[in-house]
Amino acid sequence: MYNAQTSFFVLTDNAIMKSQTLRSYYEMFNALDLSGIPDRKHEYGNKGYSVHAMIRALIVKTHEHIESIPRLIDFLDGNPFMAEMCGFPYGKLPHSSRFYRFLKHTRNDMFENLLYSINSKLIESGEITMDTFIIDSKPVLAATSDNNPKNSGRNLTKKEKIPKRNPEATLAVFAKNPNDSLLFFWGYRTHVIITKEGIVLLEVTLKNNITDADVAMMLIKELKKIYNFKNGALFIADAAYDMNKLYELIINSLKCQAFIPINPRNAKEPHPLGLNGRPLCDAGLEMTADGQWFEKSRNTIKHKYKCPLKNSQAINQYPDGCPVCNPKFDGYGCTKYKSEPNTARASVPRESAEFQQEYAHRIKVEQYFARMGHQEAYQTTHYSLNAVKNQMTIAHLTMNLVALAAISIEKKEKMRCYRTFASVA
Repeated sequence: MYNAQTSFFVLTDNAIMKSQTLRSYYEMFNALDLSGIPDRKHEYGNKGYSVHAMIRALIVKTHEHIESIPRLIDFLDGNPFMAEMCGFPYGKLPHSSRFYRFLKHTRNDMFENLLYSINSKLIESGEITMDTFIIDSKPVLAATSDNNPKNSGRNLTKKEKIPKRNPEATLAVFAKNPNDSLLFFWGYRTHVIITKEGIVLLEVTLKNNITDADVAMMLIKELKKIYNFKNGALFIADAAYDMNKLYELIINSLKCQAFIPINPRNAKEPHPLGLNGRPLCDAGLEMTADGQWFEKSRNTIKHKYKCPLKNSQAINQYPDGCPVCNPKFDGYGCTKYKSEPNTARASVPRESAEFQQEYAHRIKVEQYFARMGHQEAYQTTHYSLNAVKNQMTIAHLTMNLVALAAISIEKKEKMRCYRTFASVA
């Protein structure tokens, strides 16, 4: 059980109950089990600062969306109650260099084990399910002037010209402008697998030069090893994960289901495809799926598509009928066919109501990243990849710690209420 330091302040239960912020951290630190981590790194000599206190302080940094270590120290210096709750004696806060060394030289698996410990308690509580997994990633911008849009001399084109203080950062696509031009950045990506309740089960932060699908395969194998989920589980991801090898792993090896839309860039078809991977008719409209079947003689799956205007909603947009006056419009309408090899990728029923219903759960990962802050990309002030990894793992475990604390005080409906889960009202 967590006990707050009281060398200067006496934090009574009444004082904590009156402050929503203090109560939030009290409940989070109560739920955080640090017993498996030595509080001091050395048995002899200078004991240094409490490892447990530094971990709690870094959780505060994440929870308060504090951007840098110096700002964290300023925050704790101005909030002595909070510093005491973290475990720092009054007036004795570490220098920023202590935090930097701690993040740079501590093995990432120490923080990962904390995350798994929190998850095991969440699973035991029965408040999260292990039948649906959502995969996604988010950019992490390196601490370099090359990412500053105000820097006229920044390098966003030459991959070989690596920023001096970020030797492990890589150049990758960040987003698209409204005019479809690509935006690049130097940094990393944090990859996650979460449940549909918004609980991250696995995470890893890596360089940008590894594809999302490759990282997903690594995480899914680790997910099976750690959590041993059952056959038939659902894996949901966006079109960036539309790769044959990922389907083979999920569907054929693990006997699970993949709900991943087609990425038109991966389609090798002689005819142009629409945004949903379906053929375009002669009028340039994306056609409607009209069934599929297996052709045994060719070992292929054949898809049939029909006129997109042959439904009440679409025809209202075109009251005069077919824009190119196709002679078949007055009857059944034009049709097209698309064949693809009988692969795991082709077996995904993307046109079914079930696919649309389950794929809608992907919004949970968008909401998860939004709760973490930094809407477009996560920002780091560290220079080594290990420090960045530790920063992101702490950020992820803080999210799960909020959920565990909410459950421990019997407010499971507030598992995702990042700020108000411990409110008295």
